[in-house]
Amino acid sequence: MKKSVPVMLFLGPILALAAHADTGAGMDQLLSLSLEELTATKVKISTNTEQALSKAPSVVSVITAEDIKATGAANLTDILQSVPGIYIRPNLFGFRPQVTFRGATNPHTLLMVNGAPIRDLVWSSSIFWKGLTTNMIERVEIIRGPGSALFGSDASAGVINVITKTAGKITQSEAGGRAGSFDTQAGWVQYGGGWNGFDIAFTAERSRTGGHNPFIAADGQTSMDTVFGTHVSYAPGNARYGWDGTDIRFSIGKGNWRLLADYLAHNNVEIGLTGGAVLDPLTRGSESRSSVQLLYSNDEFAKDWGTNAELRYFNLGYTSGDGFYERPQGYTDATGAYPDGFINQMRSAERGYVFEGSGLYTGLKTHAIRLGGGYNSENLYFVEQFINLGTGPDGNALPAGGPLVNVSDTPYAFAPEKARKISYLFLQDIWTLAHDLELTAGARYDHYSDFGGTLNPRLALVWQSSDRLTTKLLYGQAFRAPSYLELYALTAASSPNPKLTPERSQTWDLQFSYLASKDLTLGLDLYQFEQSGLISKDSSKQYQNTGNNTSRGIELEAKWQASRTLRISGNLNYREDSTPYNSVPGQNAYLRADWTFMPNWNWNVQANWIGKHPLPPGDPRAPMDAYALVDTTIRYSHRRDWEFAASICNLFDEDAWEYSSSALRNNLPLPGRSYYAEMRYKF
Repeated sequence: MKKSVPVMLFLGPILALAAHADTGAGMDQLLSLSLEELTATKVKISTNTEQALSKAPSVVSVITAEDIKATGAANLTDILQSVPGIYIRPNLFGFRPQVTFRGATNPHTLLMVNGAPIRDLVWSSSIFWKGLTTNMIERVEIIRGPGSALFGSDASAGVINVITKTAGKITQSEAGGRAGSFDTQAGWVQYGGGWNGFDIAFTAERSRTGGHNPFIAADGQTSMDTVFGTHVSYAPGNARYGWDGTDIRFSIGKGNWRLLADYLAHNNVEIGLTGGAVLDPLTRGSESRSSVQLLYSNDEFAKDWGTNAELRYFNLGYTSGDGFYERPQGYTDATGAYPDGFINQMRSAERGYVFEGSGLYTGLKTHAIRLGGGYNSENLYFVEQFINLGTGPDGNALPAGGPLVNVSDTPYAFAPEKARKISYLFLQDIWTLAHDLELTAGARYDHYSDFGGTLNPRLALVWQSSDRLTTKLLYGQAFRAPSYLELYALTAASSPNPKLTPERSQTWDLQFSYLASKDLTLGLDLYQFEQSGLISKDSSKQYQNTGNNTSRGIELEAKWQASRTLRISGNLNYREDSTPYNSVPGQNAYLRADWTFMPNWNWNVQANWIGKHPLPPGDPRAPMDAYALVDTTIRYSHRRDWEFAASICNLFDEDAWEYSSSALRNNLPLPGRSYYAEMRYKF
C-alpha cells in the first residue's frame, strides 16, 4: 500500500483538530443522534416487524439519507463500501458494480427496493445494471448473513433493502444538479406534499457519464493476433464505460394503503470489454424495469392481530443493440475469417406479479408470531437472438464469416421463453424468554415449478447481557435458485443442466455490541459461512453442482463521538476461505470522519483500504497488491434554501486495479482522481 503514509498524514491533522473544535452551533442532523439513540434505531429487515437495531435477530447495518449526503455518494454502491463485510467488485463487462458479502459471489446477495428484488430469470443479477441513484433513498437496511427464511432465493450471504422516500420524509421540495470528471452530469427533482388526505411524493433523476475509460495495453484478442498473425485487436486502447440513467418514482398513500410506482433505465451502456476480456468499443446495451406495488399495513386489523399484504407487478427488458462484438471485425482463427467479427445480438423481456400476505399474532403474552405466504409468477416471455457463430437453428455449425442468423425460438437461443412459478409459506416466532433474553425461530418453504422445494430455517438468541453489552447467537440456512442461463441456455461458452439443484448455505454468527461509554460503541462479529452445491462449469463447460466453500471471518466496528461536532467511525474485516474461488480480498478496512467545523459547514473524509486479492488455482499472475482510496466531501447549507458540495474521489490518485479474467494480463484499472460539484435548491 504505497500511499498509506499520505493517507494517514491527511487524516491525522483533521481528526486531531476536529476533536478539539467547538463551534458553539447546533449540531448537523447527521450528528444530532447520540450513540445510544443510534442503537435504538428501528429496523424491519430482520423480522418484518419493527425492532430496535440492538435487538434485531440478525447482524444488521443501517445507512440513512444523511449518511449518504455527507459522503457525497451519488450511487448506492458508493456508500455500501462503508458496511463491514461488503466489497464492491466492478466487472470488466460494462464496469457493472457487483455487491459481494463475506467473499461470496454477487448472485448470493439479495438486493431489494422497497422489498422488491432487483434480479432476473436469465442472469440472476441484471446484465446492464449500473446501481441506484441516492437522492431518492430514505434509508438502506442491510443483513450481513442469511435471509432466505424471510426473503427466499439469493439471500445467502447478505440482504440489502433500499427504502425510498415518501412524502413524510421530504420536508422540502428540491431541485439539484451535479457535474464532474469523466463528463458526468446529473439533474433531479423531488416533491413531497398532501392532497385531500393523501400524501404524495415524486422523485426523478436523469444522469449520464462518459466513464473513466481505462487504458488496456493488451486484451483477450492480443494473444490470438500473435497466434494467427493478425492485427485486429483494439488494444492498446481504452475500454469505454459510458452510460445514461433515468430513475422516476412515485408514492401515494392514505391510511393503511400505499401505492408505489417506479421506472428505472440504464441506456447506452458501453460494455468496454466482453466477458472474454476483448475490447468492444461498438456495443451499447440498455435495460429498463418498471413496477407497481400496492401495499396494505394495519397493526390493529383485529384483536391481537396485525396484517400486511402486497400486490406487485413488474416488467423488465434488455437489449444488446447491434452487439455484442465478442471478437473484433477481421477476426481470423482456424475455422476461417470473420470480416464482421463474432456478433451476438440478444434481446429479452420478462414480466410477472407477486402476491404476499402475512399476519402478526400477539395474543400470547411472551410471543409475537408471524405467519404468511405468497405466490410469485415470473415469465420470460420474449427472447430474440441473432448470431454469426456457433450453432444455427437447424442444429448445424454456422459457416465462418457468414451473415447473422436468427436462432430465436430454437433450442440454440441463449434462453427459452419459459415461466417460473414460486409459492411459499413462512412462520416466525419472537419469544421473550425473559426481560433481557429473546429467542427468534422461523422457517420458510419455497416451491419452484422447475426444480421443486426447499426449506430454510433460522434461529437467533439475543441476550441483553448488561446495560452496555448485547450478545447475539445466530444460525440460518439459505439458498440460491439456479438461473435460466445455468438450467437451459446453450451458448458457445457453456452448456446447460436442467437437473441442477439450488446452491445451499448455512451460517453461524456470534455478535457482541458494547456501549463502552456514551461516546463510544464497539462491535465484534465472528462468523462461519458454509456453501455447498455451488454451480460451476466442468471440463465440458456444462454447469454442475460441484463447488463447496467455507469462509470464517471477523468483523470489527467502532463509532466514537469525539466531540459535539465530530464523529469518527470505522470497521476492520478479516476472512479466510477454504477455496479461493472468487478472488475477493480477505482483509479490508474502512475509516470515516464527519466534522461540523463551522455553522452550516460539514466535512467528510473516508478511506477504504483493500488487502491483496488472492487468485484462483491455476491463475499464473501474481496476487494483486493492496491499495487505499481516500474520498472527501465538503458541504455548505445556506439557511434553508441552498446547499453546495464539492467532492474529490481517490484524493491521492492511487494506482488501483481490480481482479479480472486471466485473459486481461494486467487486470482492470480503477478510476483515478476525480472531482465533482453539486448544488441543491429547496423550496
